[in-house]
Amino acid sequence: FQFAKKIEDFMHTITPEEIPLQLGLSKKEVRKMLKSNLSELDKSIEAMYTKLQKNLASKELLPSLRDKCNKEFLDKYESFVQLVAKVYPNENVPEVTEMRELLASM
Repeated sequence: FQFAKKIEDFMHTITPEEIPLQLGLSKKEVRKMLKSNLSELDKSIEAMYTKLQKNLASKELLPSLRDKCNKEFLDKYESFVQLVAKVYPNENVPEVTEMRELLASM
């Protein structure tokens, strides 16, 4: 969500329409970031869960910890989707429901 942080930082000083004109925040960069991050998302999440399983002493905590991680990710992702919709209104970003379904299937 570093890309979203950059956008948020600019939102304090310039209008949403001007953000795509900033270095590293063009529509092309958004598409590139989405493509690379979304294609690796399932691998990253699985790796995180594997580390949790390996390092967690109490296996009973794993389901609740996993749910908490999913909720936090979805909350951040929802904010990201809203931010992208403001700044890049014509960009196609997977909906939160799609992410929720992806996480549920893992």
